[in-house]
Amino acid sequence: MAVNLVRDCPHCGVANSSFNHLATRTHPGAREATAVFTCNRCSEARCVSMKTGGSDMSWISSQVGDFDIGMQQSHHWRIHLEYPEAKAVTAPEHISAAVRRCFLQAGEAALRNHFDAAGSMYRKSIDLATKELDINLAGKLLFQRINALHAAGKLTDDLKEWAHQVRLDGNDATHEEEELTADDIKTLASFSELFLTYTFTLPRKIAVLKATEDMG
Repeated sequence: MAVNLVRDCPHCGVANSSFNHLATRTHPGAREATAVFTCNRCSEARCVSMKTGGSDMSWISSQVGDFDIGMQQSHHWRIHLEYPEAKAVTAPEHISAAVRRCFLQAGEAALRNHFDAAGSMYRKSIDLATKELDINLAGKLLFQRINALHAAGKLTDDLKEWAHQVRLDGNDATHEEEELTADDIKTLASFSELFLTYTFTLPRKIAVLKATEDMG
């Protein structure tokens, strides 16, 4: 039977992946059924748990794959749970729209195993962030900008090291033939997130807290 289940895969990250119906287990007493689907890209499983107010349970084993899961269906079937959930990509708070866009694009690329694209975008997020930390340094190379910010006391030793690591791996992602690995990207994601958190998120939260205390 044709299968119309389309979801972002929580395993390989492919957007709008089609899933093949593998099996269905019905629970007549509770008027429930659980269908198992596998991603056409990575073959990993996604489960869909459904409930019905109707009485006919026999049809679902053969026809569960023929409707668009997630909408109100014939026979009064409704989705009440899907698992595992697709991974959500988030960004640190209180960063600019431009930095957020690059950081989120990096995370989305990483979910799809597009590691070179992810590395390049993590580097761009740090590139833009360092320009925002001191607009007078915007015309300098990222290498020079990081060192200048550190010399001015705007970056700690750790932040300087993290920024340079993202810069170097981002350069490799853009210019080298060998692809970055999943472990490389996990490290870049952590370093980029920590850099943005310490330079933008925490200072902003502290400023808001101080302002609240002053008003009190």
